Amino acid sequence: MKGARRFREQKWLLDSVISTVGLDWDQLRMAVTVAPSGFEGAGDWAVIAATVKRFDEITPGFHVGGDRRLVRAQEADARGDRTSARESYLIAAIYYGIAQWPIDEDSALNTELNAKKIAAFTKYASMAHHRIERVEMPMGRHTIPGWLHIPVGATAPFPVVIMLPGMDTFKEKLVWGYGDKILERGMAALAIDGPGQSEALVNGLKVTADNYADTALACMKFIESRKDLDADRVGIFGRSFGSYFGTVMGNALGGKLRGVAVGLPCHEPGCHTIFEQASPTFKNRFMYMAGYDDEAAFDRFIKDFDLRKRVGNLTCPYLVLGGELDELSPIRHTYDLVSHVPGPTELVIYQNERHAPGRSPASQFGPHWYTTMADWLGTRVRDRKAPTANRFMYVTASGKVEDRPFPTRR
Repeated sequence: MKGARRFREQKWLLDSVISTVGLDWDQLRMAVTVAPSGFEGAGDWAVIAATVKRFDEITPGFHVGGDRRLVRAQEADARGDRTSARESYLIAAIYYGIAQWPIDEDSALNTELNAKKIAAFTKYASMAHHRIERVEMPMGRHTIPGWLHIPVGATAPFPVVIMLPGMDTFKEKLVWGYGDKILERGMAALAIDGPGQSEALVNGLKVTADNYADTALACMKFIESRKDLDADRVGIFGRSFGSYFGTVMGNALGGKLRGVAVGLPCHEPGCHTIFEQASPTFKNRFMYMAGYDDEAAFDRFIKDFDLRKRVGNLTCPYLVLGGELDELSPIRHTYDLVSHVPGPTELVIYQNERHAPGRSPASQFGPHWYTTMADWLGTRVRDRKAPTANRFMYVTASGKVEDRPFPTRR
């Protein structure tokens, strides 16, 4: 049968959990949705979350929410209220993208939502607080779609951070409408959908264990073609499964990069925990991302997802930030991975924190995970200041940062 067995058999249990806990049943979805859209988006989320009680209600709930916001955007646009219009266009685009996420197949509805998302974001980009350009970067017979965000008040050529979504998100959600942590530090943000992600996936580009290496080369070729971008000051930002993709990209570009910062790591070889013990949505989604209907064939395919074989050329500075009790990728796998990285590596691990930081005292009282990644990239990419030694920083429940011995290879 098509898809992951656990997803089919445990759908009733997933519905029960969503009905009881809400849309943040396994991730901090509200936070990463409201952050880019601003305060106004919180109200929409609350209304939709109150009505969505089953997994199958996510797509129609956010589809309607996107349509509702699109009408508000168009009304404000017609009045000449460009600020109000752009905010609503952004919220509409994000909600269409969220509505796509539960659809683990090529379908007319998936294509429709993707088109609505791009159209709404294009309208937002035309009147945004900062300059945004649509880009399409050739990669073989496919293209990598992206949005290039230019910082306000900075001077060209701009340093660039290539920004990667995770498994459950998309490029339109990566850069905030106001106060974005990358743009505010004077760096341009190249937000992309890579293989297996959102728009690229709808267009037929599936993920493999290695093809983010080709993605890296396509992005760098684009950056080098632009006079307003500084190809000597390029970094990568990836979170959740973007930590796998970003590491592969960093390995492909090696010394051409000023730094690779990944957070909420997915570093377990073969990905057993996330696909066999966590929410069944993850495996079902990734099977679609990789183009597999047969679960046994997918299980053989995923065994090759082992970053230890893909960091031999990762000589630029590398930051990994995560939770000590990560329930999707046990942190011991990250400790093992960094012992194989040849370049200077820094670890920031939060005591008693899970995959998505933000629920424990360590992540609240200690340095904020997102700010830490942005500051690190600003120092390495923008300012060209590179560390020369490995470092392991452990953030305790009191917020204190302790230096600990760096993991060594066993």
